[in-house]
Amino acid sequence: MDNDVGCRYAFLQALLSGFRHSFVCGKAKTMGEANNVLNVYMNRADRLQSVLEYYLGEKLPEGWQFEEEDGFYPVRNSEGRMSFRQRDRIKRVRTGRFAFLLGLENQNAVNLIYPWRLMELDCRAYGRQIERMQEKNSGENAVYEGGDGFLYRYRKEDLLEPILNLTLYWGRKKWDRPLSLGEMTKIRDIPLKLCSLFGDYRVHLIHMRSIPDAELQKMDSDLKYVLGIMKCTRSGKKYEAFIRENQEYFRRIPKSAVDVIDVCTNIKDVRKYFQFTVNENGEEVADMCKAWEDSRKAAEKQGLKRGVRQGVEQGETCLADLMGKLLEDGRTEDARLAARDKTARKKLYREYGIALESLSRPSV
Repeated sequence: MDNDVGCRYAFLQALLSGFRHSFVCGKAKTMGEANNVLNVYMNRADRLQSVLEYYLGEKLPEGWQFEEEDGFYPVRNSEGRMSFRQRDRIKRVRTGRFAFLLGLENQNAVNLIYPWRLMELDCRAYGRQIERMQEKNSGENAVYEGGDGFLYRYRKEDLLEPILNLTLYWGRKKWDRPLSLGEMTKIRDIPLKLCSLFGDYRVHLIHMRSIPDAELQKMDSDLKYVLGIMKCTRSGKKYEAFIRENQEYFRRIPKSAVDVIDVCTNIKDVRKYFQFTVNENGEEVADMCKAWEDSRKAAEKQGLKRGVRQGVEQGETCLADLMGKLLEDGRTEDARLAARDKTARKKLYREYGIALESLSRPSV
């Protein structure tokens, strides 16, 4: 057929279009959905340990334990209506020598009031500690000595556990500011000597997509694979190569990791080919290599159908053009010959200058 070349180009065009749609475009995830997915994923201790070790630049000593704390804080407004504040994650970390609370917040977009929001969450958490201390002192009939806060049911030796915060930012856009409460204020207008009276509040943030590959390889959790593949989503070849290089992991990738990859990069056209099973640890896993291959085959099949249809349409246009010119010149016999003889038809195309290139170039 004259339209063979056109079919091939149309097929390639449809395939590339489908690939770009799968990994670049698509429906955006809502902020709430992204936050929920990231919170579930980062609840595992080995993943939390990986980000802490990256931030500190060294391995954590053995024996660190992470215990879940309640990060739900009821709030009543001036009208008496109840609402709440919710932390993403707050863990009590025990090391054997000391303990502290670790607040872990996931962000998928830049938040211009984030330092204030983080400060408010810490105030709520410290307030809860104080309330528990007061309840304990009341229940135990604590003895208050000189200088103690009898009215506040609080003693000098009642010390709070410090809250350390780490924010994981998963978005593409660079988070330049604000990274402190001061950057939300007009503190620069204040004389330097007065600035010492200002209580700043800093944000300790890791841009997850910017962690160097060499640092990812040091991680002992699957974060190195999840963040690694997120770096490849702008290139289909790199994406496929990364999956093949790490087949052992991607053939049994946890559902929580698939959710993160999907919510951060949008793989909905591939995701529908995932088939999840439950592993020996009770965790849902799937074969991403197979899902990728099934998706590619489906894209090729769809592209072939589009290519054939487009190629036929292009071939019909050229043939109609040729027939019109032959009949206009009174060449009825040549028109009949062109309709049944491929070689004669090509010769007549050249004679009338009907550009066959239109059949060998993809449309723009």
